[in-house]
Amino acid sequence: MKEFFNLSDYTKIIISIFGIIVLFIVFYFIKNFKTIDIELKFLLIILIIGLVAGICLNREQDKNIELLKNNFYLTTGSIDQYIVTNLKGKGDTGNSIKYIYSVDNHFFVHSYGENYYVDIPNDKPDLSILYLVIYEKTNPKNSFILLNYPVNSSQDLERYKDLFKDKIPEDAIKQN
Repeated sequence: MKEFFNLSDYTKIIISIFGIIVLFIVFYFIKNFKTIDIELKFLLIILIIGLVAGICLNREQDKNIELLKNNFYLTTGSIDQYIVTNLKGKGDTGNSIKYIYSVDNHFFVHSYGENYYVDIPNDKPDLSILYLVIYEKTNPKNSFILLNYPVNSSQDLERYKDLFKDKIPEDAIKQN
């Protein structure tokens, strides 16, 4: 239970909602086991597995963010691909980004879709400049490109390192 309370608010809400749905499905499944047909049983089992997988994915993402926040370093990266889906009625979901960055002379290519922790705006950023990339020191693949921190010169990078010296600013990665 202690581990649950250490999770972010977003993850706690998702786990609670998915957990309640799983409990209702399991209750319905057990109560009506003999009367429901095999197709519905199969569908309910798939739904339960999907919800449990969703809970595990949210916990894993939250764990990766905590590791990143507790042990981070900064570098610069360039945007390789920027996709805005413009789904009507769906808000900003579906936007994604792919970027390239270097850590200790090793190049990494990483991509992610918009999530709770980092926004990907609908307005396409300048693809010809570098942006700040925050990554986990011990696992450089755990990273985010921060589009609100453009790097136009080496002085920008040094200024950002001073800004991030004590903690990650709230406009970089959502804290909770």
